[in-house]
Amino acid sequence: MDRLTVVDLLVATGGRFLCGNKQSHFAGVSTDTRFLEEGEIFFALSGENYDGHAFVKQAVDRGAVAAVISRTNGIDNSFRGNGAGTFIEVSDTRKALGDLARYYRKNLSTKFIAVTGSNGKTTTKDMVYHVLRNFRNVARSRDSFNNDVGVPLTIFETNKTHDFAVIEMGTNAPGEIKRLSEIISPNYTILTNISHTHLEGLGDIHGVADAKAEFIENMDENGTLITNADDEWCMQISRRFHGKIIGYGFGEKALIKASKVDRNSFGFDFTVNKSFSVKLNILGKHNIYNALATIALCHAIGLRLEDVCDRFGDFKPPPMRMEKQIFGDIVVINDEYNSSPLSMSVALEEFTHLAVPGRRVLVCGDMLELGNKSVELHKEIGERVAKSNIDILCTVGPYSRLIAEEAMSSGMPRENIHSCENSEEMCSLVTSLLKKRDTILIKGSRKMNLESVSHEIEQHSQRKK
Repeated sequence: MDRLTVVDLLVATGGRFLCGNKQSHFAGVSTDTRFLEEGEIFFALSGENYDGHAFVKQAVDRGAVAAVISRTNGIDNSFRGNGAGTFIEVSDTRKALGDLARYYRKNLSTKFIAVTGSNGKTTTKDMVYHVLRNFRNVARSRDSFNNDVGVPLTIFETNKTHDFAVIEMGTNAPGEIKRLSEIISPNYTILTNISHTHLEGLGDIHGVADAKAEFIENMDENGTLITNADDEWCMQISRRFHGKIIGYGFGEKALIKASKVDRNSFGFDFTVNKSFSVKLNILGKHNIYNALATIALCHAIGLRLEDVCDRFGDFKPPPMRMEKQIFGDIVVINDEYNSSPLSMSVALEEFTHLAVPGRRVLVCGDMLELGNKSVELHKEIGERVAKSNIDILCTVGPYSRLIAEEAMSSGMPRENIHSCENSEEMCSLVTSLLKKRDTILIKGSRKMNLESVSHEIEQHSQRKK
C-alpha cells in the first residue's frame, strides 16, 4: 500500500476526528489485531459474533497509527485522548473501510479487473494472475476475498508499482455487487456464468442475474466486459452494457473460441481460434471456460494470443477445487470448497468421464442457500447421479438424502446408496466401504465439513501402511 495520512482517511470517510495527529501516515490497514503490523491503521469492525472495539487497546499497544471506531463507550479513556493514539469516529466502520478503499483506488493508475459470476470466480481470478504476471506486474485478492471486507483489503495491498489488480466479487444478496463495483470501479469485468446459487437471498435465477449485473453502472466508461458467450443469462446481461464486449466459449457467438478438445491423463488439450494450442493440466472440462476467460482478458489488454496460450501448463487450481489427492491406493478428487447445482453437475460429468482403475464413489453434501428450490434441485441431482456410472453414493445432510432417494427411484441399486446425518458419521462409513483402487469424488459446501472425510481417508491410508 502507498502511504496515506489521517487527513486522507477523514476526507474519504467523512469521519469525525476525536484526538491524536491528523498528519500521521499509514501504509497498511488491518481489521484483525492478530496480524496487525506497526504503523498500520485499525478498523474496529463489528459482526454477529465479534466486535472489533474490544480489541482497540490491543491495536494501539501493537503500534497502530490510528483506530477507526463507530462508538466510544466501552473504550478505555486511559489510552484514548492522552497522546497514546489517534482516533476517528464513523457511523459504520465497515462502510468506512470500503470508502477508504474507493478513495485509495481512485488515486492509483493500476487497471482493475473484477471477476464475478455464479461459479468459477476464484479459479478464473487465479488463472488471470498466473498468466498475466508473465507480462505485467499484477496484484490479486487472496483466497476468496470477495466481500465488502476482503475487496477493500485487497485494494490496500495494491500499490503504484502494479499494472493490474484482479479482484473477485461475490454476492448472496441484492446490492452487494453494486457496492463492491463502486469500490473497485473496474476497467475490466469477467462474468463467468449465471446459475442457481444463493437463492435464499436472491430469490430465483432472474434475481441472480440482476444481482450479478449490478457491476455495470460502476464500470469504467471505456471498460471492457469479458463474458461467457455460451451462457444465455450472461449474454442477456451483456446487452445492458454499452461498452466493449468480448465473448468466449465454444459456440458461434464467441470471439475467443475453443475447439478440438482432447482429454489427456492430467487434463485437457484444446485449440483457441483454430490456431493456438493450450495444455490445461487440471481436471474438469468447465475449467476450459475459465482458461478462455483468461485468454479473452489478455486479448482485451493487447497481449498476443500466441504468447498467452502456452502459459497454462503449470497452473494449479486453488485448494479443494477438483484437486486430485493420492492416498496409497486410493484417489480422492477433492471438490469440497463449494457446491451448487451447476458445479455439482459439471463435477459429475468430469467424474463420469475420468478414467479410473476401480470403483467410482461419490460423497456429496447438501447444496446450501437454494431457498424454496432446495428440494427440486437436489432431486434433479439424484436423477443425474443414477444416470452416471457411479458405483457407490454416500450423502451427508437432510437435503442430500433427497439425492439418495431420487437416485434410488431412478434405478440405482439400494445396496449401493448410503446416507448420513453429518460428516462424523460419514468418516466412519467411508473408511468401512473403501476398497483398493477406489476413486472418490467429495463434493460439498464448506459448511458441510466434508474436508474431514478426506482427512479421514488420508489417515486411514497411513494406518494401513
